[in-house]
Amino acid sequence: MRLSKLKTVLFRTWYNAARKSLRKRIFRKYGSDTTPDVQEVLAFLNANPSIQLPLGMQPPYEWAHRYMAEEVHVERDATCGMLFAEVDKRRVFFPRGSTVADVQQAVRIARMEQDPRSPHCYLCGEHKIDTGDVGVFVGASDGMVCASVIDKLSRAFLFEPDPKWAEPLRMTFQPWIDKVEIVQLALGAKDSVGVTRLDTFFLGKSLPNYIQMDVDGAEWDVLQGARAILAKAAKLRLSVCTYHRRLDYQRFAKFLGELGFAISHSPGYYLIGVRMPYLRRGVLYASRVG
Repeated sequence: MRLSKLKTVLFRTWYNAARKSLRKRIFRKYGSDTTPDVQEVLAFLNANPSIQLPLGMQPPYEWAHRYMAEEVHVERDATCGMLFAEVDKRRVFFPRGSTVADVQQAVRIARMEQDPRSPHCYLCGEHKIDTGDVGVFVGASDGMVCASVIDKLSRAFLFEPDPKWAEPLRMTFQPWIDKVEIVQLALGAKDSVGVTRLDTFFLGKSLPNYIQMDVDGAEWDVLQGARAILAKAAKLRLSVCTYHRRLDYQRFAKFLGELGFAISHSPGYYLIGVRMPYLRRGVLYASRVG
C-alpha cells in the first residue's frame, strides 16, 4: 500500500472513531457552560438525539430548517438566456449551465447564512455598512452579499478569480456599473500571477471602509496582504470567516486586536470538525470607527 493511501485510510479510521464519540465529548466540554448561545446548541442536540455529527455548514438551530429551496422563484432572462433569482428585489444571475435546482439551493443557503441569527451573518446589529462606504468583497461568488447593500455603498470592489462568475456578476451589477468593479484576481499575502495584495490594489485609491472575506481558509493570507490598509484606515469594519480552520478565530482576533480593532463575532456557533474547539465561531467582526 502506498504511503499516501495508507495515510488516507488511517485518517478515515481516526475520523470515524472521533465522530462517533463527538456528541459525548461536546457535552463533557460544554455541559456546565451556562452562556445562552452554548445552551442553545446543546438544546438543539438534545432535541435531535439521532442527528449525525459534525453538522458541517448546517447551523445547529431549528430555525435553519425553515429555509426551503422550493420557495425560491427562478426565471430565465429572455435577453442573455441566463438563470436568475430575485433576491430582495434585485436580480442575481448564475453561471450558464446552472440548473433551477442549483440556483434554488444557492439562494436558500445564502438567505439562511445571512439570517441575523446565523453564525455566518456578515452584517448584524451594530456591525453594519454606513451610507457612502467603500466596500470590498473577497470571494464574491454570486455577489448576493454585495447586492444586498449596494445602494448604501459609494464604491464596491468584488474579487472573484473563478471565471464562471465573471458574466453573472456583470449581469447582476449592470444597474450599478458606475460604482462596481469586478476584479478577476485572487487576493493573497504576495503579488504573483493571478494574485494581488489588497495593499497593492489600493495604492493611490481611496481606502475601503468595509471588507468582507470568505476564501476557504485563505483569509490569513488576505489579511497579511492588507497590513498597510489595516494600519492606516481611520474607519474600517471587517467581516472575516473563521470557520474554515479551527483556530482561525483566536488567531485573527489576536492579530487584529493588536492593530487596534474592536473584536466581536456573529451569533451562535457551527459544529464543523471533530477536534477542539468543537463549537466554532463563524464570522469575526473587527471595527475601527474613530
